[in-house]
Amino acid sequence: MVIVDHSGRIALVNKQTENWFGYNRDELIGQEIEVLIPSRFHERHRDDRDGFLAAPQTRPMGAEHELFARRNDGTEFPVDISLHPMQTADGLLVMAHIVDLSDRRQAEAETRRRHAMERLALLGQLAGGVAHEIRNPLGVIRNAAYYLELVRDTLDAEAQESIAEIQREVDRANHIVGDLLDYAREPQKTTIIFDVVERVREVADRQRRALGSMITINTAADCLPVAADPDHIDRILVNLIRNGVQASEDGGQITISLRSHAGTAIIDVSDEGDGIDEQDRLRIFEPLFTTKAKGIGIGLAMSKRYAERNAGRLELVDCPTKGSTFRLTLPLGPSH
Repeated sequence: MVIVDHSGRIALVNKQTENWFGYNRDELIGQEIEVLIPSRFHERHRDDRDGFLAAPQTRPMGAEHELFARRNDGTEFPVDISLHPMQTADGLLVMAHIVDLSDRRQAEAETRRRHAMERLALLGQLAGGVAHEIRNPLGVIRNAAYYLELVRDTLDAEAQESIAEIQREVDRANHIVGDLLDYAREPQKTTIIFDVVERVREVADRQRRALGSMITINTAADCLPVAADPDHIDRILVNLIRNGVQASEDGGQITISLRSHAGTAIIDVSDEGDGIDEQDRLRIFEPLFTTKAKGIGIGLAMSKRYAERNAGRLELVDCPTKGSTFRLTLPLGPSH
């Protein structure tokens, strides 16, 4: 429960609020209620708040849209909120009764995930059965493109671009088949201690060359040793960077921020795209769910699986500016 005064500032919270949101009570008292709300909703919520205070009545919030609350660390969780105005000697107070819907949404997501996994299992069997048949003609096409490349200088500009397009599409088809096969089997893991800062720099350098995009790294840490499979972490980073580039107009800029907190390394990958629609945020990690014109919706599902396989987490966090931020959290190694 959170009690707010007539100006929209927090007057009182209970212990459960502290537990859920990760704040001490003293940190919340006197703050605007928007501190507990994702920043992308602040402007709309202030308008709604002023409208409610002008004509207060007991009612639920969010009748027409899903509601999300924001923890101190920037992560979000779905909520249900009811508002109860109270006239007191000190003026109007409003009690917000907040219910965490994470378990309910988790159950709903689990049902969707199970259905998606059943479909994915069939796709995995299909991919396993026909991968050889698919990759054989892809190999023939690639070889043909290679021989055309040898006589590239004798061809006009349109033909040269056609060769490049053939090579790109062959790579994309191979990548899709590989993703399906990877997801259909349990990923093998080799855990070592390595510096994730150095690893991020190496991956970023490769992706700059491959994609021609601006990738900035922000960190005050010289070294963050983590205990994980470096190949799995590479795959997560590559997928997040590529998704960010695709989501950003003209490639945009990707910003990777690294820091340590409470025995973990935290890696935020942010883009400058249009962000992710509210109705898609709870489904973004489901296998076979995609908002892109190209792709089959495996990349983020695979990345989340790799993160969890390495005792970490991958989640979408609130982004105060334009775009999206995905957060990878990994346990620090024993040498830290």
